[in-house]
Amino acid sequence: MATAAATNLRERIPFNFNLPYELTLESSGTEQEGRNGSEFRYFLEGRQIMWIPPEAHALIMRATGGEPIGETFSITRRKTGRGAAEWEVVHHDDSPPDPEPAPPAQRQQAPAPQPTARPAAQPAAANGPMSDTLYTSLCAAIRTAAAAEAFAQSIGRPVAFETSDIRAMAATLYIHTTGGAR
Repeated sequence: MATAAATNLRERIPFNFNLPYELTLESSGTEQEGRNGSEFRYFLEGRQIMWIPPEAHALIMRATGGEPIGETFSITRRKTGRGAAEWEVVHHDDSPPDPEPAPPAQRQQAPAPQPTARPAAQPAAANGPMSDTLYTSLCAAIRTAAAAEAFAQSIGRPVAFETSDIRAMAATLYIHTTGGAR
Protein backbone atom coordinates (compact mmCIF):
# COMPACT_ATOMS: atom_id res chain seq x y z
CA MET A 1 0.00 0.00 0.00
CA ALA A 2 1.53 3.30 -1.11
CA THR A 3 1.57 6.15 1.34
CA ALA A 4 0.63 9.70 0.38
CA ALA A 5 4.27 10.76 0.77
CA ALA A 6 5.48 8.03 -1.57
CA THR A 7 3.07 9.09 -4.31
CA ASN A 8 4.39 12.69 -4.13
CA LEU A 9 8.02 11.70 -4.71
CA ARG A 10 9.71 12.80 -7.91
CA GLU A 11 12.46 11.03 -9.83
CA ARG A 12 15.79 12.84 -9.49
CA ILE A 13 17.66 13.51 -12.74
CA PRO A 14 21.19 12.10 -12.26
CA PHE A 15 22.98 14.11 -15.01
CA ASN A 16 25.39 11.40 -16.10
CA PHE A 17 28.36 12.85 -17.96
CA ASN A 18 27.97 13.53 -21.68
CA LEU A 19 24.32 12.44 -21.91
CA PRO A 20 21.78 15.07 -22.92
CA TYR A 21 18.59 15.15 -20.83
CA GLU A 22 15.52 16.65 -22.47
CA LEU A 23 13.45 18.37 -19.79
CA THR A 24 10.42 20.67 -19.55
CA LEU A 25 10.37 22.99 -16.54
CA GLU A 26 7.31 23.21 -14.26
CA SER A 27 8.86 25.78 -11.90
CA SER A 28 11.44 28.51 -11.65
CA GLY A 29 14.65 27.53 -9.93
CA THR A 30 14.69 27.81 -6.15
CA GLU A 31 18.10 28.41 -4.58
CA GLN A 32 18.94 26.23 -1.60
CA GLU A 33 21.92 24.70 0.15
CA GLY A 34 22.64 21.20 -1.09
CA ARG A 35 25.32 18.56 -0.89
CA ASN A 36 27.60 20.60 -3.14
CA GLY A 37 26.91 24.06 -1.69
CA SER A 38 24.46 26.44 -3.31
CA GLU A 39 22.19 24.67 -5.84
CA PHE A 40 18.98 25.43 -7.70
CA ARG A 41 16.01 23.05 -7.50
CA TYR A 42 13.60 22.73 -10.43
CA PHE A 43 10.40 20.70 -10.68
CA LEU A 44 10.01 19.09 -14.11
CA GLU A 45 7.24 17.55 -16.16
CA GLY A 46 6.88 13.80 -15.75
CA ARG A 47 7.15 13.88 -11.93
CA GLN A 48 10.87 14.65 -12.10
CA ILE A 49 13.15 16.99 -10.12
CA MET A 50 16.67 18.30 -10.67
CA TRP A 51 19.30 20.15 -8.69
CA ILE A 52 21.83 22.11 -10.71
CA PRO A 53 24.73 24.42 -9.84
CA PRO A 54 24.46 28.21 -10.18
CA GLU A 55 26.32 28.20 -13.53
CA ALA A 56 23.71 25.88 -15.14
CA HIS A 57 20.90 27.98 -13.62
CA ALA A 58 22.48 31.10 -15.17
CA LEU A 59 22.51 29.38 -18.59
CA ILE A 60 18.78 28.60 -18.27
CA MET A 61 18.01 32.19 -17.22
CA ARG A 62 20.04 33.57 -20.12
CA ALA A 63 18.30 31.28 -22.64
CA THR A 64 14.78 32.24 -21.47
CA GLY A 65 15.24 35.84 -20.46
CA GLY A 66 14.31 34.87 -16.90
CA GLU A 67 10.98 33.12 -17.63
CA PRO A 68 11.76 29.37 -17.72
CA ILE A 69 8.38 27.86 -16.71
CA GLY A 70 7.02 25.62 -19.48
CA GLU A 71 10.21 25.81 -21.52
CA THR A 72 11.92 22.68 -22.89
CA PHE A 73 15.70 22.25 -22.84
CA SER A 74 18.41 19.71 -23.45
CA ILE A 75 20.84 19.88 -20.54
CA THR A 76 24.19 18.10 -20.67
CA ARG A 77 26.93 17.88 -18.05
CA ARG A 78 30.24 17.43 -19.84
CA LYS A 79 33.40 16.11 -18.19
CA THR A 80 36.24 18.58 -18.74
CA GLY A 81 38.99 17.16 -16.58
CA ARG A 82 39.70 15.69 -13.18
CA GLY A 83 36.31 15.90 -11.55
CA ALA A 84 35.52 19.15 -13.38
CA ALA A 85 32.27 19.58 -15.28
CA GLU A 86 30.92 22.06 -17.78
CA TRP A 87 27.19 22.52 -18.34
CA GLU A 88 25.51 22.95 -21.71
CA VAL A 89 21.92 24.17 -22.03
CA VAL A 90 20.15 24.13 -25.39
CA HIS A 91 16.77 25.84 -25.41
CA HIS A 92 14.50 24.06 -27.88
CA ASP A 93 13.01 27.32 -29.08
CA ASP A 94 16.48 28.65 -29.89
CA SER A 95 17.17 28.81 -33.58
CA PRO A 96 20.25 30.37 -35.10
CA PRO A 97 19.62 33.10 -37.64
CA ASP A 98 19.20 31.80 -41.18
CA PRO A 99 22.29 33.10 -43.04
CA GLU A 100 20.50 33.17 -46.39
CA PRO A 101 16.72 33.31 -46.05
CA ALA A 102 14.99 31.04 -48.53
CA PRO A 103 12.48 32.62 -50.89
CA PRO A 104 8.97 32.60 -49.38
CA ALA A 105 7.73 30.02 -51.90
CA GLN A 106 10.36 27.47 -50.79
CA ARG A 107 9.85 27.89 -47.04
CA GLN A 108 7.58 25.37 -45.39
CA GLN A 109 5.88 25.79 -42.05
CA ALA A 110 7.14 23.07 -39.74
CA PRO A 111 4.70 21.38 -37.38
CA ALA A 112 4.96 22.59 -33.81
CA PRO A 113 7.46 20.40 -31.96
CA GLN A 114 5.88 18.20 -29.31
CA PRO A 115 7.64 18.11 -25.94
CA THR A 116 9.47 14.81 -25.63
CA ALA A 117 10.44 14.75 -21.99
CA ARG A 118 12.36 11.74 -20.81
CA PRO A 119 9.95 9.13 -19.42
CA ALA A 120 9.51 9.30 -15.64
CA ALA A 121 10.83 5.77 -15.23
CA GLN A 122 12.67 3.77 -17.83
CA PRO A 123 12.35 0.00 -17.64
CA ALA A 124 15.48 -1.68 -16.34
CA ALA A 125 17.56 -3.42 -18.96
CA ALA A 126 18.05 -7.14 -18.58
CA ASN A 127 21.78 -7.48 -18.00
CA GLY A 128 22.77 -5.01 -15.31
CA PRO A 129 24.47 -1.60 -15.23
CA MET A 130 26.20 -1.78 -18.60
CA SER A 131 22.90 -2.61 -20.29
CA ASP A 132 21.26 0.34 -18.49
CA THR A 133 24.02 2.61 -19.79
CA LEU A 134 23.62 1.30 -23.33
CA TYR A 135 19.85 1.68 -23.11
CA THR A 136 20.22 5.28 -21.90
CA SER A 137 22.70 6.01 -24.71
CA LEU A 138 20.31 4.60 -27.32
CA CYS A 139 17.38 6.63 -25.94
CA ALA A 140 19.49 9.79 -25.94
CA ALA A 141 20.62 9.17 -29.54
CA ILE A 142 17.03 8.64 -30.72
CA ARG A 143 15.82 11.80 -28.93
CA THR A 144 18.74 13.81 -30.30
CA ALA A 145 18.13 12.61 -33.85
CA ALA A 146 14.42 13.46 -33.61
CA ALA A 147 15.19 16.95 -32.24
CA ALA A 148 17.77 17.56 -34.98
CA GLU A 149 15.33 16.43 -37.69
CA ALA A 150 12.60 18.73 -36.30
CA PHE A 151 15.00 21.68 -36.17
CA ALA A 152 16.27 21.05 -39.71
CA GLN A 153 12.67 20.89 -40.96
CA SER A 154 11.82 24.15 -39.17
CA ILE A 155 14.56 26.05 -41.04
CA GLY A 156 13.68 24.50 -44.38
CA ARG A 157 16.60 22.08 -44.63
CA PRO A 158 15.11 18.66 -43.86
CA VAL A 159 17.40 15.78 -42.97
CA ALA A 160 16.65 12.20 -42.02
CA PHE A 161 18.81 10.00 -39.82
CA GLU A 162 19.07 6.32 -40.65
CA THR A 163 19.38 3.47 -38.18
CA SER A 164 23.15 3.33 -38.70
CA ASP A 165 23.44 7.06 -37.85
CA ILE A 166 21.54 6.58 -34.58
CA ARG A 167 23.57 3.48 -33.76
CA ALA A 168 26.80 5.48 -34.28
CA MET A 169 25.54 8.32 -32.04
CA ALA A 170 24.56 5.82 -29.33
CA ALA A 171 27.96 4.09 -29.55
CA THR A 172 29.72 7.44 -29.18
CA LEU A 173 27.63 8.35 -26.13
CA TYR A 174 28.21 4.91 -24.61
CA ILE A 175 31.98 5.16 -25.09
CA HIS A 176 32.08 8.67 -23.58
CA THR A 177 29.91 7.60 -20.63
CA THR A 178 31.83 4.44 -19.79
CA GLY A 179 35.27 5.59 -20.83
CA GLY A 180 35.37 2.67 -23.26
CA ALA A 181 34.89 0.05 -20.52
CA ARG A 182 33.31 -3.24 -21.44
